[in-house]
Amino acid sequence: AGAPLELFAENLRAATAELDRISGRTTPEDLLDRIFGQFCIGK
Repeated sequence: AGAPLELFAENLRAATAELDRISGRTTPEDLLDRIFGQFCIGK
């Protein structure tokens, strides 16, 4: 009650990410991390 909406949204995002990890579901964010994790961008 009274917590900023941003904190609620971040907690919801973290919970969703953890459920995806437990269930083995790949998210678009995971896919982008895998693709761009292999490249040096911005150097």
